Parts: sequence; structure tokens; C-alpha cells
Amino acid sequence: MMLSRSITPITWRLSVRPLSTSSQLFNNVFKSYKFKDIKELIEEPNSKKVLVDVREPEEHMEYAIPNSINLPVNTAPGALGLIAEEFKSLFKYDKPDLTKELIFYCKSGTRAKVAEELARSYGYQNTGIYEGSINDWLKKNGKNVRSPN
Repeated sequence: MMLSRSITPITWRLSVRPLSTSSQLFNNVFKSYKFKDIKELIEEPNSKKVLVDVREPEEHMEYAIPNSINLPVNTAPGALGLIAEEFKSLFKYDKPDLTKELIFYCKSGTRAKVAEELARSYGYQNTGIYEGSINDWLKKNGKNVRSPN
């Protein structure tokens, strides 16, 4: 007699510590970026900084701040924990080096804070958040800001 077992899928639940815990744990506070800082970064790119859009790909395709990469925090929360080859295969660009400063943005700032916390858990110690995110960027006419490239 053959017994059949039903297999229940495992659901992983991500638990993120509050930002204050992160700052205390790593003895470092994330940098807060404003519109003028991001505008300057677009107009004068800095190879030591990576602007990271953590919205979903559909949102990123609708409109994204120039020169940003897309790492969707909701559907790919472990992206920065991937090895470089897997990262490149999945996202089609190189994984940011741990020495780079990652500056996160989303629609309003909430997902950016979660992504910043996750980045720290993967060893990225130099992080920032554009707290106004895409809403602030568009409100302040950022869509007219162009990269020199």
C-alpha cells in the first residue's frame, strides 16, 4: 500500500528590526537625502554612489530617477545577499560593491527604509535614503533633471 503525503509549501516571513536598532547595531546612521542632493547626483554622477529604486519593475518602468538601478524590495528582498554571478544573471547589471554608498528610494519612503535595513544586514554599511522618494522628485519637477551622459 502506497501512502501519499501532501506537501505544504513553506512560507518565509521576513522580520525587519526598527531603524533605531539598525543604527545602534551597526553604530552608524543612514544619511538622509533631499531633492537637491539627488538632483546634484544626477547632474554630476559619482561612481562611489548607487541610486537604488526599490519599487516593483512595473513602477520603475513607468518612471524612474535617471541613473538608478531597480532592486524591488517586495519581490526580491534578498537581492543584495546573492553572489555576484547570480545577481548579474537576475538583474542584468553588476552587484554593487560593499564599498559603494547605496541610496534608496521608492514611492514615498517606506519601502526605502526597509531596503536600507536589509542592505545593512548584507554588509552594506554606507547607506542613505531619499525620504521624499519619487513623489517628492516629481513634485519638485525632477523629471526635467538630466544626466550629462
